[in-house]
Amino acid sequence: MFEFPEWLHDYQIEDTTFGDAYEDTLPPKRAWLKKTIAQVYGINSPDAPGKTWNVNTWRGGFETEVSTEPLEWAVLLLDAKSVSPVRILAALVPAFAAGVKSVLAVFCGEGEISRSVLAGFELAGQENVVKLPVDKVDLLLGEIIHCGIDGALLDLRGEPGYVKHGPGVRYWRVPEILSISVCREDDAPDMEVLAFAHPDVEFVEIDEDSIAESESDAVVVPAELVGDGLMNFSIVLSHGQEGCWAWNGFNSSFFKRECVALAVAE
Repeated sequence: MFEFPEWLHDYQIEDTTFGDAYEDTLPPKRAWLKKTIAQVYGINSPDAPGKTWNVNTWRGGFETEVSTEPLEWAVLLLDAKSVSPVRILAALVPAFAAGVKSVLAVFCGEGEISRSVLAGFELAGQENVVKLPVDKVDLLLGEIIHCGIDGALLDLRGEPGYVKHGPGVRYWRVPEILSISVCREDDAPDMEVLAFAHPDVEFVEIDEDSIAESESDAVVVPAELVGDGLMNFSIVLSHGQEGCWAWNGFNSSFFKRECVALAVAE
């Protein structure tokens, strides 16, 4: 049974801090965080069993037998530049959906954790959050990476440094989002909500005719424009989804260990 080191309790974020952050985040904005959590959870098939065993028989006279089970632990690394609550939740929730039992969020170095990020953790049920000086981060990673139990590191820091690695440890570096193009229509999308969800990015206003020329990392458009014509963006949000997020190509399968066997078909 995997357990994080006991000395982390001295660096645990207090319950009152979570409560204050929750109260500081107005209900309409909390609703967007809840919507992100629910949608990302749904995308990642939380109703699937924790362990699976699939057998396929192929025409060549052989079988593949694939068994899967969740990793034991996951650690999210944050810093003072990790301020987008929805982008962080979109990385965290797939671990829950996969069935990872031990999940830890680690704020590294100087500064304070964003209140909206703390509110997102509170809503997601992620209260195992610590704030560590850099030397303690290295100590923690050294202990868990070499413990012999498979796990995952999610690097959500705005200024990532060297990360220790070892066998059985998966590493994912969050894609950088510097700008989001916004195609407006009447009063949509809600720019205040976008600013709350992504306080660290530049919003570039475009129109339908200039979408193809946009070089932003994501785009927000009216629902009727969603389709193949936006393939130059990896992430597209329609109006009504502007306060949510989902990472393209990153899902609960990242948090599952597989064993593949080749067998002779009977």
